[in-house]
Amino acid sequence: MRTDELDLPDDIADALRAEGYTELYPPQADALPRALDGRNVVVAVPTASGKSLVGYVTALKTVLIERRKVLYIVPLKALAAEKRDDLEKFSHLGFKVVMSTGDLDSEDKWMSTADIVVATSEKADSLLRHRSQWMSDVGLVVADEIHLMHDPTRGPTLEVALTKMMRRNAGMQIIALSATISNSRDMAEWLNADLVTSGWRPIPLKEGVYFNDEITFDEFDVVTMDGGKDEIWSLIKDTVDDGGQCLLFVNTRRSAESLAVNYSKNMGKLTSPDLSEDEISILEGESETTSLGKKLASCAKCGMAFHNAGLTYQQRRFVEDEFRNGRIKCIVATPTLAAGINLPARRVIVRDTKRYESNMGYTPISVMEVKQMCGRAGRPRYDTHGEAIIIAKTEYDKRHIIKDYLSAESEDVISKLGNEATLRSHILGLIATEDASSESDIVDFLRSTFFGHQSELYGVEDVVERAVAHLVSEGMAENDEGLTATPFGKRVSDLYIDPESAIILRDSIRRMKDTTPDLAILHAVASTPDILGLYPKKSDSDTLKELIDDHEGYFLVDEPDDVSEYSYFLSDLKVAYLLLNWINEVDEETITNVLAIGPGDIRARVDTMEWILHAMNELSVIFRPECSKRLRPLLTRVRYGIKSELTDLVSFKGIGRSRARTLYNAGIQKRQDIADADVNNIASLPRIGMSLAKSLKEQVGYSGDSGGRIWKDRMSGDRKENDGKDNGGAERQTDLLDF
Repeated sequence: MRTDELDLPDDIADALRAEGYTELYPPQADALPRALDGRNVVVAVPTASGKSLVGYVTALKTVLIERRKVLYIVPLKALAAEKRDDLEKFSHLGFKVVMSTGDLDSEDKWMSTADIVVATSEKADSLLRHRSQWMSDVGLVVADEIHLMHDPTRGPTLEVALTKMMRRNAGMQIIALSATISNSRDMAEWLNADLVTSGWRPIPLKEGVYFNDEITFDEFDVVTMDGGKDEIWSLIKDTVDDGGQCLLFVNTRRSAESLAVNYSKNMGKLTSPDLSEDEISILEGESETTSLGKKLASCAKCGMAFHNAGLTYQQRRFVEDEFRNGRIKCIVATPTLAAGINLPARRVIVRDTKRYESNMGYTPISVMEVKQMCGRAGRPRYDTHGEAIIIAKTEYDKRHIIKDYLSAESEDVISKLGNEATLRSHILGLIATEDASSESDIVDFLRSTFFGHQSELYGVEDVVERAVAHLVSEGMAENDEGLTATPFGKRVSDLYIDPESAIILRDSIRRMKDTTPDLAILHAVASTPDILGLYPKKSDSDTLKELIDDHEGYFLVDEPDDVSEYSYFLSDLKVAYLLLNWINEVDEETITNVLAIGPGDIRARVDTMEWILHAMNELSVIFRPECSKRLRPLLTRVRYGIKSELTDLVSFKGIGRSRARTLYNAGIQKRQDIADADVNNIASLPRIGMSLAKSLKEQVGYSGDSGGRIWKDRMSGDRKENDGKDNGGAERQTDLLDF
């Protein structure tokens, strides 16, 4: 079936053809006529089978013909940027697409002018909690990677958001896009949707296991390889020599980095991309160079790279883009790279099928996750087939891989909403938005969820009763003539934080004194369930013990008496210590080395700590407004990683902690100093330059050169609104595991 045979206006068909969409893949040809007819559709097909086009084309019809809004929900921030960029290719047809993945304490009225909003599931649920008026105009929801509802951290939020929208807007269309799962019909029944499922791929995939210099694809297809001294490098070299690219998946960050470094020397003999100074700067760390960034840049110069959550967003994005462009021939990655991002390779190698889980040791990776990794094999327009090869260490391991991975179906997607700790936040959200005014209303809502569709909800009434009683006892809800949220509960719901986090913050606010050290406040914030801790290592012991001794009597969250809980206290303290270093302008290189983490870990903790510290400041308005005088400046320091004297300078666009310190040390210490300084003198400072110097002068209201200043009537010092574009991390993080 051709795209011009679809029931679409000529201008949309022409735009699709201009982007290379002429012939539809079989799953697309099956799904699109149903979707364009207005029916709900679940598309469960293998990775790289073109399911995104079903969402894109239906979105174009919704905004251009039906004149209704589209909400495109994705699980990851990186995936949101990819979908926004794809949809913007069609914006010349006359619609506006924006992305929003941050600031969960806002209804984002600016989105009312957009036609397509790409958002994470957390942001979508936050918009529902804020009762954003424009949400009532949504005619289509595209839920991408919906199989991730099985994830215990992200899944419940997506499930609740979809349930709310279905209940509030019965006429809304839903397109759910999923990898192949065993219970896709179950998902389709829940969404009252047509099911389109297929095993078809545009590039055939061969899956095999490597052991003892042989790749066994099946009993009739065994390929002999010369593994040499390093079988994995032999597989990579064989791929690149034949003009292909390779993805190698391993189970730890350290392995990803060390293998990329080891193989880069050999890869440099096969290819050597010419990187510009600007590109090297991105890889090394634009704001502050780190040893990890230097290591990445060194690998990239040889056509190799590593990819994990320790990298910054800019570093990960560069690696992904240059792999697509063909300059990077091989990426060594942790499995998070496989989660939805469009990054095909001729050959995928999976070295590890187990990963270390705290308190559980090494546990098997799910079949679904392995299939996601394997599904990246095969580059459309470049390869006749893709190869996914799993490395076996023994004969027994080989049989296990064939039986339990290559021949197995992906696991069922099971709702994780039934967890009591997960439910408490969503129950408060239902009460605060008046979606439920009684315990029976809450149970009725749960019956509408995928959780309710999959189970008989035995015992759920008791869980709801306990959760409601807890919310009432903590002053977040009242249960007189009906369930209502108190001002405290409503604010907690709007702030989009765990009720348990709110309790910790409230109690800490009540205990705060003028003499409370910064570390104690940061530790209270880090102690909330919304902050992911940092595992305390042996090398941290002396430092953490010294911090505890120095701050005895000042902590806002007490040391636990239970020995089993003490490691969590230390984990939270390590995060607080990271932030203390950050706001005291310790350079990133020192922080990463001392704490044995990556630059991406710093950015992730800074973003989430800023989010929860903002919540603490907001809650102080309810309980002790005078505490805001202490919390608000600390919030700015956390956001930018600065001492208090740089607050004025970081309000300028283009000025971060490093450049602010450069200006300050040069005697330019406040806005008036910028106005008075000669533009050439500013430009001569390290890492400033003429372009930024002129921008700084304009931001204080001057244009032209230093000899001809003209006053401009403009607001100064305001941070730029989130216009839907990625702004390099200025948004607050959406959720803790945003890789």
